[in-house]
Amino acid sequence: MVLMGFRSLAKALGLAISLASWTADASGRLPVPPSSQMFASHRACVSEIERQYADDQRRIAEKTVEADGSSRETSLETSGIERTGTNDVRYQATIWYHHGRVRTDLGKIETSHSFETRLQECKGAMLHMSGETGYTLSTFEPWKKSAP
Repeated sequence: MVLMGFRSLAKALGLAISLASWTADASGRLPVPPSSQMFASHRACVSEIERQYADDQRRIAEKTVEADGSSRETSLETSGIERTGTNDVRYQATIWYHHGRVRTDLGKIETSHSFETRLQECKGAMLHMSGETGYTLSTFEPWKKSAP
């Protein structure tokens, strides 16, 4: 009886481990530890947010497709810099990285998607920063093999 209970428990644990590893492959998120930085003035704090926004905009890259069918794209989702109060400014952005590769075994192009999300807020001269990095499920689209 005890042995049968142990086998059932082992099976249940094995299933739980299998399911946990299966969902871990689907997507993942890792928080970026929050931090703060004091600037000489509110204007200096806002300048730092403006610099980050400009850096993020420079990272945008239209989709390119190589001869072998692989592709790359970087996109930016943001509402820009927002004034939320007299001495409060906020910038939230998500940068998406898309990398495609031909899966000849499936006859499809598999595209992986990863991201960086950041939130920066100036409250007076203090800059508060937080965010996360992660990835989502791959997507698949038809692959049309080019003629040799």
